[in-house]
Amino acid sequence: MPKIVDHDLQREAFAKAAMRLIGRAGLEGVTMRAVAAEAGLSYGSLFHYFGSKDELLLSTVRYALGKQSDRLNDLSQRFSGLDALEKMLCDDALTSESSHDVWMVWMTFQYQAALRDSFAEVNAELVDGWHDRIRLALIDAQEAREVRADLDVDLEASALWAYSTGIGQLGVLHPDAFPVDRQEALVRACINKLRT
Repeated sequence: MPKIVDHDLQREAFAKAAMRLIGRAGLEGVTMRAVAAEAGLSYGSLFHYFGSKDELLLSTVRYALGKQSDRLNDLSQRFSGLDALEKMLCDDALTSESSHDVWMVWMTFQYQAALRDSFAEVNAELVDGWHDRIRLALIDAQEAREVRADLDVDLEASALWAYSTGIGQLGVLHPDAFPVDRQEALVRACINKLRT
């Protein structure tokens, strides 16, 4: 009887393996052979899913952001307005031991997006989606009168996205100066400035 392979699980295993390797050594430490070994799967099977390291990196980014999207969808069901926004920004910005590898993947991807059009297009799509989430939370906050009625939600959404991204990067680059509790305090201080 032929072996039944769960293709989604295999793709996920390779994405998780790539994430761990990037977290430890950056993109330079990622070879297709190393990813297969890290995943505990055959080198040949990797090429059933990814034709190149670029495809693997894109898949890894989409996997990580898909998991984040699931968490954000859950948060938006349980919270609204500025409470939802604070939870969303903390989920996005905080760099802890458990999110370090995700941030390393994101920063690696950002570097590639700055250099290559194909990555830049995917990056623009992802950033637009994140910007829209923030904007919708701000609109909810306006409707609940938590923020000024004349707040420019598009401009503020861009500012908040840039702010949360910066916090996350600082958490990776300067973990001693920006531990998780300081990162949370920065997010909270920014949200509190918006309150009416």
